[in-house]
Amino acid sequence: MLRFADRMFYKDWWNSTSFAAYYRTWNIVVHDWLYAYIYKEVFALIGETNRVIPAIAVVLLSATFHEYVMIFSLGFFYPVMFVLFAIVGMCFFFFLPRNKGVLYNILVWAFLLIGVGLQSCFYFMEAYARKSCPANDTFWDKLVPRSIVCRVSLPSAKLLHLDL
Repeated sequence: MLRFADRMFYKDWWNSTSFAAYYRTWNIVVHDWLYAYIYKEVFALIGETNRVIPAIAVVLLSATFHEYVMIFSLGFFYPVMFVLFAIVGMCFFFFLPRNKGVLYNILVWAFLLIGVGLQSCFYFMEAYARKSCPANDTFWDKLVPRSIVCRVSLPSAKLLHLDL
């Protein structure tokens, strides 16, 4: 079990100047598995003419798995992780230029920090809504985010009597 000194789990992802490089260096073991079993297989199935479709398949599979982990760890469905991975991450992956330079590294870091902040805010907001809003015990109540459909009124100023 302790013989993993020759195994590379990550490369220097903190120096990535594009999201494509970040995704390749963040977790080498997972990247190698996705490349060998998803990317190459889809690439061979579509006739080895287009590289965009296998890349989309890899990103969608990764986003689905990350959302699956979040559903079971938090106990509710709220597809923030899927949206940020599959839609926003794919846009960054394909449309941001792959240039070298510290400016692009700063851009990648800024987007990563903004993404983590957004995820935290949205998941905390949904957890609070699940705690504060009444449940309907229907199938749609489990799928539709409660933070969107629930209307909780805050105590009015009359109830908060302050003697100054």
